Amino acid sequence: MTKFDPFAEFRMTGHSAIVTGGAQNIGEAIARSFAGAGAKVLIADLNGEKAAETAKKIAGETDAEVLGIGCDVTKKADIDACIAEAVGKFGGVSTLVNNVGWGRAYDDPLAVSAEDMIESYKLNTISAMQMTAACRPHLLKAKNPTITNSGSLVGVQPAFDFIAYSAAKAALNHLMLTRMRASTRRCRKL
Repeated sequence: MTKFDPFAEFRMTGHSAIVTGGAQNIGEAIARSFAGAGAKVLIADLNGEKAAETAKKIAGETDAEVLGIGCDVTKKADIDACIAEAVGKFGGVSTLVNNVGWGRAYDDPLAVSAEDMIESYKLNTISAMQMTAACRPHLLKAKNPTITNSGSLVGVQPAFDFIAYSAAKAALNHLMLTRMRASTRRCRKL
């Protein structure tokens, strides 16, 4: 008799994942969970030193192949280097987690500069679009590929003091819904 494994459907053996913003907090937990489930994981973080340190720690805890590199997801050259590293080390990319994001509170939402709005949009929206586009050729070759974008409640229910972040996360939601509807070629059914 075979022992029942309630997590059998959640195993990620054979998958290779990129987790942006994965050196700490939510991204670190995602990277650890994927590695623990059997995936090869590349942690891409602005703080490359911390990414490498976190990768080493997770690899020790899970016996999985985990790499950590520096990557500024607002720069195309860094995105391309990140993906090349994952493909070179793991043979492809089957899972992308656009986790990177940041926002700050403002006392007066009308005092937020245009530059702050643009920078928030670059980091919280455009980076996910560019990372997804760059990974697309590899995801299309993968079995059961997935893309996950870390959103925020303020992207659905705006917070006046986080207006730049809120608007950027709302844009990310709309961007990915549009992308999903335009690309009904493959959809993961749960």
